[in-house]
Amino acid sequence: MKKIFFGWYIVAASLLLTAYNSAMFVYGFTAFMTPIVTTFGWSYAQVSLASSFRGLETGTLDPLIGLAVDRWPARRLMLVGIVIFTIGVIGISQATNLAMFYVCFLITGLGGAISINMVPMTVIARWFKKNIGKASGILATGMAIGGLFAPLLVKGIDAYGWQTFMIYLAVGVLILGIPLSLLFRNRPEEYGLSPDGRAQDIVKTSSPVDFNIGVKEALTLPAFWYIGIASMFQMTALNAVALHQMPYLTSLGMGRSMAALAVTIFSLVGLGARLVFGVLADIFPKKYVMALSMGLTTVGLVIFGLIDGSSFAGVALFAVIYGVGAGGATPLRVPVLREYFGIKHFGAIFGMIAVFTTIGSSAGAPMAGWVFDTRGVYHPVWFIIAGLTTLGTILILMLPPVSRKMTQVAS
Repeated sequence: MKKIFFGWYIVAASLLLTAYNSAMFVYGFTAFMTPIVTTFGWSYAQVSLASSFRGLETGTLDPLIGLAVDRWPARRLMLVGIVIFTIGVIGISQATNLAMFYVCFLITGLGGAISINMVPMTVIARWFKKNIGKASGILATGMAIGGLFAPLLVKGIDAYGWQTFMIYLAVGVLILGIPLSLLFRNRPEEYGLSPDGRAQDIVKTSSPVDFNIGVKEALTLPAFWYIGIASMFQMTALNAVALHQMPYLTSLGMGRSMAALAVTIFSLVGLGARLVFGVLADIFPKKYVMALSMGLTTVGLVIFGLIDGSSFAGVALFAVIYGVGAGGATPLRVPVLREYFGIKHFGAIFGMIAVFTTIGSSAGAPMAGWVFDTRGVYHPVWFIIAGLTTLGTILILMLPPVSRKMTQVAS
């Protein structure tokens, strides 16, 4: 029986952590929005701003975290990140004012940036090359899996109250996170292995030499800016919809249970799309696969802006089309960056790109909340964001081909 390549265990551990985080703070956090607003009397924009502060803080620190990931043991960083993340979750449950609420979100953001984002993605980029798309696609399914728990979150919040339920979730972070952190390893070469599990002699004789581009050089390349800006626009869409889809649907007259079902459909579709786009990235030119993802995101946003609360069919159509497009966003970023910039400085470059995605994710949710708070409707914001993702699609199509010089620079 063929032994399973250890890199797949790292992918599995990363998937579980990503799913748990998604259930709390990505797709699942929409279930907390209305209860929090009801408890404190804050506006939706104010609550959304907490997520944005969290994103801005991690985006500022991601380049530094990326440098740390390139230099320090992955296992140690994972454990530190899990502990910080747990402290932040407990703090959110005990917050009594808006300032404390924001600070605790900043703490969870730091822990999540380390243990959910930077370390897993960088380590997976080191352990895979030929199968980097598949590995990234499997990892990205974790975010969609988290969305499947939205109905359970609603039930848990309704049964125990959002603050008590948040404490239960914090305990779960430790129970799940500490054992999984122990699975992380820096590089396959340190254990006599090669990326994808191929034999060392095969790698040396049949594979092109990997190239490595430093951070300063990356900043001079158009590809860096095209990928960064396009990713920023797509993250604007993803975060705005993730946090406001339930408040938006309930504002149209849809019940919370039915709105949660829409989140589940969207998550299920996105789950499959992540795997499909990951496989496509290993077969077809990655920039075209990424452009397809962004284009479908745009179409989904337009449908979202046109639906009303009387027809669940329209909501389901949005969930399918947008779910496919949004599902492709996360698994494609790592393969594209690895293709254009190599692996030696991947953590630092990935951290720099995270600045763009952070700006997008930080702007999207407050913008949607502000539109609703001031106009009483969400519809205009979906069309504005659709325009941004259209521009992002164009930028990805403008990506230059990977330079032949890049593939010949020795690592």
